[in-house]
Amino acid sequence: MKSLTCHEKVIIEANVVVKDSFDVIEKAFIRIEDGYFTEIREDSLNSSGCLRYKAKGMLMIPGLINSHTHIGDSFFKDFGIGKSLNELFRPISGLKHRLLSSAPENLIVKSMRNSVFDMLRCGITTFADFREGGKRGIELIKKAIKGLRIKPIILGRPNYYFNEDDVVKNYEMPEDKIREVEEILEICDGIGLSGPNEYTDKAMRELSRLAKRKKKICAIHACEDKSSMDFSIKNFHQSEVGRALRNFNPDFIVHLTQAKEEDIEIVSKANVPIVCCPRANSILGLGFPPIVEMMRKGITIALGTDNVMLNSPDLFREMDYTSRILRALERDPSAVSSEDIFKMVTINPAKALKLDKEIGSIEEGKIANAVFIRMNTKNLESTKDPINTLVHRVRPDDIRAVMVNGEIAYGSLPKY
Repeated sequence: MKSLTCHEKVIIEANVVVKDSFDVIEKAFIRIEDGYFTEIREDSLNSSGCLRYKAKGMLMIPGLINSHTHIGDSFFKDFGIGKSLNELFRPISGLKHRLLSSAPENLIVKSMRNSVFDMLRCGITTFADFREGGKRGIELIKKAIKGLRIKPIILGRPNYYFNEDDVVKNYEMPEDKIREVEEILEICDGIGLSGPNEYTDKAMRELSRLAKRKKKICAIHACEDKSSMDFSIKNFHQSEVGRALRNFNPDFIVHLTQAKEEDIEIVSKANVPIVCCPRANSILGLGFPPIVEMMRKGITIALGTDNVMLNSPDLFREMDYTSRILRALERDPSAVSSEDIFKMVTINPAKALKLDKEIGSIEEGKIANAVFIRMNTKNLESTKDPINTLVHRVRPDDIRAVMVNGEIAYGSLPKY
């Protein structure tokens, strides 16, 4: 039996959800070395003289991954509910962009930091944020997360949008904006565009080329609103999805709320993951994404909480809402399984972000990101199925601790 050195940690007697099959090992012993899971076993480990955490009675699950956020609008939560997507978010003229342009930076940063801490409190250890504001927007989020143990995937964009006439005329991206994108890609993880209707085909191809050359992520919103779909079909004789796939070559697409059968088919053939934001779509009156249809076509689905101004960044609420609405819409309680839904906040987003070798499940060799849930709370006592419970019943106040890279990032665990 391997002896432990003092830089190692051992989790003792946790009921741990392992691999992407979500098998539960009861009263397991988990070794963590240098921020990685190195051993998971049912019998005890020699942990003498090392840091030992007692997790008896707790459910240990993978750190959750929030696949799509906009935390920049955290400083005006719940303002604008009842307004349309275009009224709130249209680039430059929308309410959000007007408020962002006039808000003091210290307020924006403080509010973003509060939202990031709230994500940790909700068991989120990784999040992918679409950053507006060009290079300065990226600098602000880095300032907001300083000192917090959480993994941000920062997807920037140029501080530039084409008007509709120029999109149709297919102008080139201005040279100074290309240089801006090159600078942005030096300090972030990729590009996250607002949508195909704000960029020409030529511009999308150039932006994709720049990102792919640096092995960075390409992501884009598409097919969220009927009016944007109508514009694309009228002017390009193809949907936003078709334009995005053909010109931008995205690693994942956000929304697809208005997707038709042909959109789902081409996404499936392209093997591109989709990030859905059901609560955001619902509060905006946009409908509900065709998740079941996409799953039937083998598309990888992940969940995001989208704009903080409209939604709390709480994936437990997102899972619960998604599961219940899908079963209701399909009029079939077996339309999806709780395992399907839980994958949407763990291994599926890890795949979309090309991080599934590192995060998304608790396995030997992966980064030690985990959430410890107290199963003896008044809310969870007497629950009988851990995955059903995770999807439909767990709340942030049931969480005892959150671990990121093998270190406690939120809460605490009792020590032996």
